[in-house]
Amino acid sequence: MKDVKITAMNPYPLPPFTIEKTNETRGHCECCGRDNRSVAGLVFDRDGAAAAYWMHWTDGHLTDTGANLDLVLGKWGNGTTSADRYAVALVHRQQEDGTPALMVIDGHERPAANGLLASSALSRTDVIGTPLATHLFAMIDAIYEQDGRFF
Repeated sequence: MKDVKITAMNPYPLPPFTIEKTNETRGHCECCGRDNRSVAGLVFDRDGAAAAYWMHWTDGHLTDTGANLDLVLGKWGNGTTSADRYAVALVHRQQEDGTPALMVIDGHERPAANGLLASSALSRTDVIGTPLATHLFAMIDAIYEQDGRFF
């Protein structure tokens, strides 16, 4: 596990994060021919950029394969490199009753782990049950609340 240090975790009431929507693309799934979409954005905290995110899904597949949510967290800006950041991956699925489920997955095989933006990717066990999980899910709550382009 990469040594991840979370400091000053949310000393203020939630939500401490703001979202800036960036790219959005549409295409067709090579396997089933259905429409797919990808959206991206940035997450900011009181100190500036805190993460970048990408959500990708194929229409009609939210109950089986789900939607992939990839985040790259860490330091951004002048003088930073991929060594200052790490990737975390999640899958969003709709349950049969329509409620959403979000699960952290091993991020090593996800595109965000290619080394260009993040030097490492965390596994599920690196996140679940750690202070990072609380921080991560607060970020994700802000993404879901502020970026209305999903599904």
